Amino acid sequence: MAQVFASAIDVDRCETECLHPEAVRPLLERSLGVDGAASVGSLFATLADPSRARILHLLAISERELCVCDIALVLGMSVSALSHQLRHLRERGAVSRRKAGRIAYYRLIDDHVRRLVLDAVAHVAEGLA
Repeated sequence: MAQVFASAIDVDRCETECLHPEAVRPLLERSLGVDGAASVGSLFATLADPSRARILHLLAISERELCVCDIALVLGMSVSALSHQLRHLRERGAVSRRKAGRIAYYRLIDDHVRRLVLDAVAHVAEGLA
């Protein structure tokens, strides 16, 4: 398993003088490590595409899972283009798929993604007001 958080700083190797040890000490085990930062960066890169942002927002405001055709209709996308984006989102752990016969239904993987998307939309809306 990849290390998510940074480990304690080796004081013998530190080339920077610590001016505020009382502020730094509680952060040492909580700061994001290289692997964790890469994972967070990957998540934000996934969300950075406007089409994927629209898909995620639609799923975030929906009270139920949606089939591909319904998502395509609401967003004005072709089923082919939408399916490509949904596959990308599924591979990166943002959405899950349930198949019923030939129909695929999608929903957000969890409330963390929902909150992230809705908070981003609220943040952008505040800046426009």
